[in-house]
Amino acid sequence: MALTPEPAALDMRQLIRVLLRRRWLLLLPWVAAVLVGVAAVLLLKPIYVSQVTMVLEQPQALTGPLGGLVGGGANGAQQAEMMREQVYSTPFLRSVISATGLRTDSATRTWALAGSKRYPGLSADQQVEMFLTDYLRGVIEVRRERGDVFQITVGAFEPERARRLAESVASQFVMASKAAQLEATRSTQLFSIEQQELYRRKLVDSEARLEVAARTALGSGVLQLDATNVARARGLLDQANLELEEQRQKLAGLRTQLQGRGLEPNLGLLSSPRTATLAAQLAELDRQLSAVLLTESGGDGGAGVRLLISRKYAELEGELDRDAVAALPSLPADARDLLVRARLAQADLTAKQAGRDEIGRQVSGYQREQSLSPDRDLAVQRLRQEVESNRMLYNSFVQQAAVSQISEAFQNARVGGRFSVLEPATRPLAPAKPNRPLIVLLAFVLGGVVGVGTVLVVEQHDESMKDAQEVENLLGLRVLGAVPRVGEFGRSSRRGASVRATDPPLLHTGTAGSRDGLIHRLKVESPVGLEFRRIYLKLAKTHGLALPRTLMVTSAMRGEGKTTIAACLAITLARELREKVLLVDFDLRSPSAHRVLGLPRATWGLAQMLQSRVFDESHVRATSLPHLDFLAAGRSERPAGELVDTAACEWFFQEATARYSLVLVDAPPNLAVPDPLILGRVVEGVLYVIKAGSTIRKAAEYGVKVQREAR
Repeated sequence: MALTPEPAALDMRQLIRVLLRRRWLLLLPWVAAVLVGVAAVLLLKPIYVSQVTMVLEQPQALTGPLGGLVGGGANGAQQAEMMREQVYSTPFLRSVISATGLRTDSATRTWALAGSKRYPGLSADQQVEMFLTDYLRGVIEVRRERGDVFQITVGAFEPERARRLAESVASQFVMASKAAQLEATRSTQLFSIEQQELYRRKLVDSEARLEVAARTALGSGVLQLDATNVARARGLLDQANLELEEQRQKLAGLRTQLQGRGLEPNLGLLSSPRTATLAAQLAELDRQLSAVLLTESGGDGGAGVRLLISRKYAELEGELDRDAVAALPSLPADARDLLVRARLAQADLTAKQAGRDEIGRQVSGYQREQSLSPDRDLAVQRLRQEVESNRMLYNSFVQQAAVSQISEAFQNARVGGRFSVLEPATRPLAPAKPNRPLIVLLAFVLGGVVGVGTVLVVEQHDESMKDAQEVENLLGLRVLGAVPRVGEFGRSSRRGASVRATDPPLLHTGTAGSRDGLIHRLKVESPVGLEFRRIYLKLAKTHGLALPRTLMVTSAMRGEGKTTIAACLAITLARELREKVLLVDFDLRSPSAHRVLGLPRATWGLAQMLQSRVFDESHVRATSLPHLDFLAAGRSERPAGELVDTAACEWFFQEATARYSLVLVDAPPNLAVPDPLILGRVVEGVLYVIKAGSTIRKAAEYGVKVQREAR
């Protein structure tokens, strides 16, 4: 079974570093939220709250069967919900407005008219009433405290108005409870009479249904089958099916003869009201014959009915003959005879179908009765129980009404329950809302949460390299150093940069900002100077205490600080080695090393040497630092792509290493131009600079890949 890996623990130090690096992204929403909170505190009007405590006096419980039916009234939770519904009802709120005189108060009326613009088409009084009703619906709150104790809270912009509203709401509740008590007393007798009549009707209805069900269970006599003759009925049904099939075949043969002689359209001319009546009588006689055969197992086999069928058949045949002669006098006698026989076959088929249907109905009914018998017994039993229950309830109401007059017996009892004021409304001394410290605190907390969340979201979607560990894991290269942005570079920043080498371990550094003389500003004992000395020691250790004689500094894209890194590293190497070091600006397209060193741009330099293949030492410029020389890029009419090739680079480094102990090259970005790829084949080591928080992962990964492939 595979084990689910545990999630990595939250690194608080890493989180703090992220927040500090993106502190403006953290502070902006934080400060904005606090300002919004302070503005809300200053702009929100104070609300004064007045409270009234009320108690619900429970009604006296009714005893006996009526008490079980009526119940003990609503509980505390139900009563609280009923009170809320009453508070939000328009009639109740209008009564509160009338009792407090808000409608006629001049200040309240002016305030209501100013806010009643959302009620167009109404008069001024109607607008005031609608506005005050909606306003009270939002400021009155009913809350259940404990047991049957309730608290009514009313808020207003003025303390006296809050007290008057709370007092009016409480008085309206008391009045409503008294009215409910009187109404309950008057309706008790009506309730008893209505329930008595209701259960009487239920009793009569259930008794009638019980009688019908019992009659159905005993059998209505419609079915003529039972267990003794059901086998005979099934045999008669099979025989009727055979006769019916034979009659269909006979009719089909006659129709074929009619079609062969073209007489089938004339078949409908032999119909008349008399023949239709005779055919119906013939079908009825066949049904009677089927019924006789089902009930008479040892009789005459329905001889009387069969005789009637024969007579009716002969009568129908004679009637059809007369219709044929009258309707088709021009046809030969044999043709009319064929039509008559076909018409008789149709009538005979209909009659046999009627007889067969009667037998089938009896058999199906018997089977249905057998399947429904248990369910019918259960239904009868259930109806009997319902009759007994209704009779008991009906007798309970009859007995209760007969003992006393309910309305008189409970006239003075507390049937409906009523409210009484436990603590009256008081004038609030201080506003209850808004809670200014809480609003500011919530704004502070919310702003911090939003700020931290924004930083985390941005950090999650940031595709740039952020630290040395990420560089080592992604690129597989060891970090040589991490250089922060400090005063030596002329500006401060939130991020650093990383320097990587494809052969030796890599360097993590910052981006330069200054352009006027790093030689004088890069102090030996400063944090940056000490970091570059650490890089020098790592380089020496990596190469067995013997530094490579040719080093190239490059990056994936421009603006990542490679020129500053190259200049600082050249200064450090010149100080530590105390041997001649040459810094070469190999960026022929956009040279900038001279600005970092605080030197003017030179027209003659590397470009002229590569073009003429002559190492002219007059183009090399000495710096104020002993052992450090600088070769500017220079200018040439030929494109840089024609000047920088493998042969030219090999010649240059051969000449340079013959004169200097170490040659450090500031190369252009390797994703922008191919020059670093050519130089990487010639130099002994490549340092790759990565700007933390700026260099995209894919760009760094691809830049290192192409540099490796070029070597």
